[in-house]
Amino acid sequence: MQFDQPAELNRYVDPTIPLTWAVRWRSLKASLPILLCCSALLVEQVAFRLWLNDRSLFSELPLLLVCSLFPVVAIMAAFEALTRFTHRSKRTMKLEPKRVSISPAKYNRIPWKQIRAWQLEPIPEATGLSKLTILYSLVKGTKRPREWFMVLRQADQEHQFISELEQLRRRGANSSQVARLSAPARPKTNSRRVRSMLAVALGLYCILHGLPLLGVGLLPTNRPPDEPQSNSRFTAKEKAKLKRVVSQTFSSPEQFRRSLLAVGGGLTALGAGLYFWGLSTPNRKED
Repeated sequence: MQFDQPAELNRYVDPTIPLTWAVRWRSLKASLPILLCCSALLVEQVAFRLWLNDRSLFSELPLLLVCSLFPVVAIMAAFEALTRFTHRSKRTMKLEPKRVSISPAKYNRIPWKQIRAWQLEPIPEATGLSKLTILYSLVKGTKRPREWFMVLRQADQEHQFISELEQLRRRGANSSQVARLSAPARPKTNSRRVRSMLAVALGLYCILHGLPLLGVGLLPTNRPPDEPQSNSRFTAKEKAKLKRVVSQTFSSPEQFRRSLLAVGGGLTALGAGLYFWGLSTPNRKED
């Protein structure tokens, strides 16, 4: 059985309506460390290419500034477009024998075993309507379940929904209970700490720098003469400059290889530690 909710009722279940600057900041704040990491990586790539081609970084500051702002602007534009599209989309929920299909949602097919509970609560400013909340977990053992909302008409949809759940329970598909609240539930303010996301971003930054260095350090120093050369993204001029800098900085190829192994291994280990520590940091408690 499928339940549909008109788009004009999204204002009762979508916390991003109205879309203010405070809402935008709250939605993007947690992803800001990742965006800054992407900006730094892009600026590094462009600056490295400029250096290889003997171009002045100072004279190319406008280009570097554009590169630093591009990831943030692109993600903000994508967020704006996706959010406004969601505001204008109707919500649907379909109860199937093996799963519940919801839309719009990032994970739109939820197996019955992953649904923890259903929750019905009144909407004070809209008589005759109820707010339905699905609490579900994508990973077993997660303390903080995900939520998805839609509006049901009390006159017909709410009765049909409860009746369909009861039939599915008799068939053994649905085992979760429906909690009916007498008053609207307090909005939850749980969100991942910015500190943990900063650790994740720093971890990715270190890993993306450490793994290539570690990989180059593990390659054999001398290749066989008959081994075909791999396709390189560097020109002959750029390769010559890299070789000249390496020969001036290190006394021998072996010293260069040991330095790559030490720096690459250290950055990779540090990055992995920061990354998994950030993911394991508990979410912020409710206000």
